[in-house]
Amino acid sequence: MIRSSAPTRIDLAGGTLDLWPLHLFFDNPPTLNAAIDLYATVELTARRDKTIILESRDLRQRATFKNLAALPERHPLVLLIKLIRFYQPQTGLHLVSDCRAPAGSGIGGSSALSIALHGALNRFTKKRYTRVQMIEIAKNIETQVIDVPAGTQDYYSAMFGGVQSIQPTLMGMRPRHLPMDLKDLNRRFVLCDTGQPHHSGINNWSVYKKTIDGNSKTRRSLARIGEVARRMEALLEQGRLTRFDHWFNEEWKARKALAPGISTASMDRMIRAAKKKGALAAKVCGAGGGGCVAFYVKPGTQKTVAQALQDHGGKVLNFKFVARGLRVARSRS
Repeated sequence: MIRSSAPTRIDLAGGTLDLWPLHLFFDNPPTLNAAIDLYATVELTARRDKTIILESRDLRQRATFKNLAALPERHPLVLLIKLIRFYQPQTGLHLVSDCRAPAGSGIGGSSALSIALHGALNRFTKKRYTRVQMIEIAKNIETQVIDVPAGTQDYYSAMFGGVQSIQPTLMGMRPRHLPMDLKDLNRRFVLCDTGQPHHSGINNWSVYKKTIDGNSKTRRSLARIGEVARRMEALLEQGRLTRFDHWFNEEWKARKALAPGISTASMDRMIRAAKKKGALAAKVCGAGGGGCVAFYVKPGTQKTVAQALQDHGGKVLNFKFVARGLRVARSRS
């Protein structure tokens, strides 16, 4: 059996600008995120025949196909199917996937699952793709699945872990770890699932089209998001959190101006309630419109902030920031 796992993430600043070619229009600002231990996991066991069995524990789906050629084009487990078709295993297999991130949470669950799948299938088929190559393949396959351009930041956090600056350049993406104290960060964040799933592909595609079409309001908002990401990066690369709350709030202001519906009335109520109990800043994870909200709080106020969020219908998720990225191991069981 091959077991693999990859972390999800909280995006801190610069999201949406990781979509090619949007960052090129704004002098390549970084995207900042931090990996968390709500892992996507894969267990892959070889079979003696050609049968392919796929199970998704979080989606509660199971399917059996007599061989590789029988894999369909359309299916609820299309991401798993496309990756298996890409890797072309020579034997049958039994693949079980799971993801601790709630569906539509905006914390990169599907991308983390994609990286965990790549890790397992790359080992199983002995293709020997590098980690950077797997990220490029994952981005392209997920674009096929969601039918709109996929960003890249989620794959880097899943692959490499830690707090990262993902810097676009004219020669490709350049990830860089930022020297943050993860134990300190753990005391300063609360993550709340609003219970309203988001649809990042739809939101990002709207922004994407408006930017390409030269919409001045959209471009101003993205320019501000890029500026905030650079300011935040300057703090984090020194391991400092001075004025982090200011820039975290500024990122959210710019993001709300980016697209209608990125925040909901219930999200706004949760944020107001949390700030009365010790939250210093908040922003919706991912493209917004639902999913999770991340709160930066005063140390020692996590419990009171969490209670305020639960009182307003939120579900507080237990998590920790982690330094690790993709892990792949082989076992006999």
